[in-house]
Amino acid sequence: MQIEAASITKYRNGNRNGDDVILTVPGRVYAVFDGATDARGTVVDGVPAGRLAALTVAQATVDVTRDIANRRQPAAAIFEHLSGALRNRTQGGTFAIPPSTTLALALDCGSDWRFLILGDSGIRLNGADVLQPTKLIDRVSTSARGSLFKHFRDQFGPDALDEAEMATRRAIFLGLDQSIAEKRVSQQLATRIIAKATQTCDLGNHAGTVESFLRSGICTQYHFANTPGTVFSFDTMNGTPPCLVQWIDRTYPKDAIQSIELFTDGYPTPPETVSLADWQDTFARVEKRDYHMLGKFASVKGATSTEHHDDRSVVILNGLVG
Repeated sequence: MQIEAASITKYRNGNRNGDDVILTVPGRVYAVFDGATDARGTVVDGVPAGRLAALTVAQATVDVTRDIANRRQPAAAIFEHLSGALRNRTQGGTFAIPPSTTLALALDCGSDWRFLILGDSGIRLNGADVLQPTKLIDRVSTSARGSLFKHFRDQFGPDALDEAEMATRRAIFLGLDQSIAEKRVSQQLATRIIAKATQTCDLGNHAGTVESFLRSGICTQYHFANTPGTVFSFDTMNGTPPCLVQWIDRTYPKDAIQSIELFTDGYPTPPETVSLADWQDTFARVEKRDYHMLGKFASVKGATSTEHHDDRSVVILNGLVG
């Protein structure tokens, strides 16, 4: 077996850690964790809140998978252990937004491989089969973000695209009402952006929910996390038990798996081949072609001269022979 791995911060100069964490414990577990960037910039003991969540859950994953019997437990039981560890680490803290993370795990279960995914990180098997959940709420944010960027690009001009991107991030993360109060966005424009996102995502029956969310911003989407009852509900790892069963849980015999690639969503798309070099080359080509992430791989953030659009991490197991 050959193992390749990389975890690359969003900051181009590399002087700050991102919120991704990777984990490799041969014979036990391989994983990636994508901590959610805190829009308010919360830091605990020098560690950003998103990275704190990813590190905490990674350590708990090491602990719970030590016994092979635990690797075969129901997904809900594994997630409850991980959730409890994060809850214990963060309870009593002054967090405006609960620290959270995604996870994608490859568990070595002896004769089988078991794959667990919670959130929008992904796993590709045999260089072909991609397992990766998506969130409807992210589609709504992405639609609104595209409209906002075009507005700010026109406002700031072609020589100030970094400023346009940062203004867009502020508007989409803190909400349209905040941008209206700051006189960066008009009430009429906000109404048009909300209507377009509602139509694009086919959410006419939930127009009020879309409007409320976009006006308050991504910083409030934690209200939908692990909370049933709304169209935007989603499972995540934030210290409360995931309860919507939106996760992926698959088991395959080892002789059916030749390669495993675990990746965070900072990589817009997997490459054609199973190699770290190709993952990096594919990312570079996509970023060059769609620097502001408005096209085929549209995202809630685009790139700037100082930042990629997101942190990115990948763990590759190749040459598996059962």
